[in-house]
Amino acid sequence: MLRKNIEEMYAYIIPSKLRSGILEVLYMNATLRQTEIAKKLKQKQQNISRAIYGLEKTELIECLNPDKLAWKSYMITELGKEVVEFGMKLKAKAKKRLQNKQK
Repeated sequence: MLRKNIEEMYAYIIPSKLRSGILEVLYMNATLRQTEIAKKLKQKQQNISRAIYGLEKTELIECLNPDKLAWKSYMITELGKEVVEFGMKLKAKAKKRLQNKQK
């Protein structure tokens, strides 16, 4: 995946704590249902549903059983993993710069 696309995807998720939280939770867990994601993030399921819709449209996550009306399971895509890892690297660089300034 091109770096520019990953940067664009990161720019899409970073303004929303909910979108970034969903990606991070799915990064740490193989698959989760909406209710499980909502519990882990301490959010209402309706809010999770709206954010999941956007993350699916940008292909950062995917539904494993789209034919079901309820109890849908989700997992992070390879693109989603790359975006989360890109964010982790940025945070680590920022932390290192801050530590260097404090010395």
